[in-house]
Amino acid sequence: MRTDWRRGESMSALTMMNMSMHEEAMIPKLAVQAFRHAFEQACASSEVVYTEQHKLVKHLPDGEKVFLKDTGHAYQSIQPQQRQVMKRRKKQETAI
Repeated sequence: MRTDWRRGESMSALTMMNMSMHEEAMIPKLAVQAFRHAFEQACASSEVVYTEQHKLVKHLPDGEKVFLKDTGHAYQSIQPQQRQVMKRRKKQETAI
């Protein structure tokens, strides 16, 4: 769907791409690498606030880290539960 960008509307189009299984498997890895690279660039140029080891951290452009707040109380530990195996019921035939 294409719309006029001068009116502030988005221009988007669906493009079908043919990929091999290997290329498709690489997408998540490439996304993580792209995010890591963007994060490193952001840290080098400005202040970035994020969580690290249950603490809110401000990373300054000079490389210094300032711990702002402990966020450990916001996390819950979840105990693994045994999975229940669901079984189908057998269909009962009714005489008409």
